[in-house]
Amino acid sequence: MSAPALAERRSNFFLGFLLLPKEKRQALSAVYSYCRLIDDIVDSGHLRSDEAGRMLDYWQAEVDRLFAGTPTHSVSSRLLPWVSMFRLPREPFLEMIRGCRMDLERRRYETFAQLESYLQGVACSVGALGVGIFGYAHTPKPRMEEFVRLFGYAFQMTNIIRDVGADLEIGRVYIPEEDMRQAGYSPQALINRIHSPAFERLMELEYDRTQTFYRRARNLVDFRDRPSLLPAEVMAHIYEGVLHDIKDTGFRVLFERKRLSRWRKLALAFKAWLYCQGIHL
Repeated sequence: MSAPALAERRSNFFLGFLLLPKEKRQALSAVYSYCRLIDDIVDSGHLRSDEAGRMLDYWQAEVDRLFAGTPTHSVSSRLLPWVSMFRLPREPFLEMIRGCRMDLERRRYETFAQLESYLQGVACSVGALGVGIFGYAHTPKPRMEEFVRLFGYAFQMTNIIRDVGADLEIGRVYIPEEDMRQAGYSPQALINRIHSPAFERLMELEYDRTQTFYRRARNLVDFRDRPSLLPAEVMAHIYEGVLHDIKDTGFRVLFERKRLSRWRKLALAFKAWLYCQGIHL
């Protein structure tokens, strides 16, 4: 099995892939490979910052070549037929690059407003491409764009909460410092991995914000579009499962990284299917 296929199988996206028709599954797989490649440029640890920046420059130019119909890389060549078939826009591909480049330029965020730019780059871009492949017919376009934005925020904030300790290992802090002050916590306490009542207040704040994003996003979608958006809901249910487990176990994220069992993911995928059929448990 190829490396991209293995990555897909091990990711929370894999169950969503399974529920798509063949062409849409292949298109989303190609998009996933592109996003994974861009993300690995800055997160793999194999490249110095200047080398990673040059690689992102290459991919920015490669996106232009892709949309001109002359890609030079196997990953972008794999994307070529799907960009045409599903009329995927150029901007989300470039936004993914911009968002990942932010990881080379800053290690901390003062406000959530600053963090939003990062979320839009690394998460909302993926959502925009996914919805372009899934398709929808009844939700007005502005509402669907807001749905993509809020689900992207929810997914990435779930990752940020889950990966607090892992991000500290590579010197990154995504939790806004204004949130720390509100909770009575500090950046130094976080660096020292101090799990205190103030840390739990901080995590509660991020948890509540993230749950609000999930709830607001779902309220934007016309119920008739939910079946076509089932892969997105499968992913959302799994990510929410991770988020709930983190809270239920006392936000033990400074030294642990929460994972769900395969059976729990399957149960959440089934719950997502029921939701998209109008059956709410």
